[in-house]
Amino acid sequence: MINFTMNMPFYLMIFYGSMMIAIVLVLRSLLKNKLPKFVFPILWGVILLRLLIPFSVSSPLSMKVPFTINFPLMEQATTAIAVDEYVLYDGSISQTQNSSPTVEMADTDALMAGGAISQETAYYEETGYSRYFTEYPGMLWRILTFLYFPGLIITAGILLYQKYRYSVRLKDSLLVEHNETINALLREMNMGHILVFTNDQIASPLVSGLIAPKIYLPTRMDFNNKELLRHILCHEVMHIRRGDNLFKFIMLVTLCIHWFNPLVWIMSRYMASDMETACDEAVLRLYQDEDAKKSYAFSLLAMAITGSRPTLLYSAFSKTAVERRVSSILRYKKAPVLVIALSICFVLCGSVVFATGGQAPFDPYFTSFCSSDTCRFGVRVTLTRGVSLGENAERRAEQVIFDVMHEDTSNDPDVLSDRIKKALSEEFHVEAGAFAADLSLILDREELFEEYAKWGLVRPNMQNDTLRYNGETIRRFSDEMLGRYQSQQEGTVDITITRDRLGYITAVTAFHAGDAEYDRRTHNWYD
Repeated sequence: MINFTMNMPFYLMIFYGSMMIAIVLVLRSLLKNKLPKFVFPILWGVILLRLLIPFSVSSPLSMKVPFTINFPLMEQATTAIAVDEYVLYDGSISQTQNSSPTVEMADTDALMAGGAISQETAYYEETGYSRYFTEYPGMLWRILTFLYFPGLIITAGILLYQKYRYSVRLKDSLLVEHNETINALLREMNMGHILVFTNDQIASPLVSGLIAPKIYLPTRMDFNNKELLRHILCHEVMHIRRGDNLFKFIMLVTLCIHWFNPLVWIMSRYMASDMETACDEAVLRLYQDEDAKKSYAFSLLAMAITGSRPTLLYSAFSKTAVERRVSSILRYKKAPVLVIALSICFVLCGSVVFATGGQAPFDPYFTSFCSSDTCRFGVRVTLTRGVSLGENAERRAEQVIFDVMHEDTSNDPDVLSDRIKKALSEEFHVEAGAFAADLSLILDREELFEEYAKWGLVRPNMQNDTLRYNGETIRRFSDEMLGRYQSQQEGTVDITITRDRLGYITAVTAFHAGDAEYDRRTHNWYD
């Protein structure tokens, strides 16, 4: 199932777009002489869509979101408290919890310091997060915003100034109305509506305009050379037919928005180059013999210019890398049908992969924590990708989970997880990989303490759940699989419970006062 939304964050557009540029640059270096020239301009176009449009396509092929940035503040840590609610399904009592299933869960570090250490401090120490970047990302966001918009304005200003300078040059152009050679050539190409101008301030033919593009020819060129005129007009008409000026305008907008990204500037250079070579190839496809190729190369050399000109502003007949284009023209051979077919498949597959290669951050929450008296494990299901599941999806999913739990007799968490995901896949017609089943061991209270007693863990006072180990006071207690933790400042032993994959106790590890591990924990505690 494919889920399309318009919610891609800007930082992920930058990340995915940059990664796509790097991939195409590698492919270009390896395959540029083996594939038809039209392939890479199309791939650049796909990247422009990724950089400009915040679409998110979630599919089984989607890349996982590599990181998320929350602005302006991250959520603060709070003490985990189990809140039980009981919901009736099909006549049986089932338990739902809003947090991880715990028999008892305390703020361990806060208890360690007798309340002297706050929850917030304990959170930073336990997770290893830098306080600055968790407490003050809003400040970082404001700084980046402050730097971004001036850069955008400066970049747009520079490009507009260059556009203005060339527009001033083109203002004094003269319309070519009575040149029968030019008119005949344009009619021959079914482009008789295109206006042609001459200008004495330009050094090379070019096309200008988005809605009604016009061809501009330098006054210095030989208008009596019909072959030269044919090559020039054919090249510029090809630019108009392919919509290259619109393509370059979109690239200019992308440069303004992503002015800070060097890969986008590199992309603009290679895109302009690839569009010129693709246009040369399209022209050469009209000719069949070797002499025509040589003649076209001579025309290119005749109009070659020195210096540099912003090739993104206009689609032009010639540019400074003329030697490379001439070499490419002379090597040109019409691609076999098979190569063209494979190239089209390459473009289509590459476009699909690039389009579905990323997804926006999504809320993985799907179901509440579900448990039943018929099953040793409780289950919470989350989503691994953004997906639309229809109305009442949560309630339908929970009913599916309870049905599987009631039928399960294995008490094997792996088997139960696979059955739940398969059942959800059939219910919602989505691949099973779209769901993640988080299983937690759930034991009846009395059953739990009977199990503990077999390993020397007893409750001196039946009114509370404080445990002693073979008569010793427990300082720290951890039953990780069950999600049960206890901690107090006084005590002579630390206890760690080890369970097998089915949830049965296999070992009780005790660290007594004087043991190296006990002393290390004490030292870390008070550091």
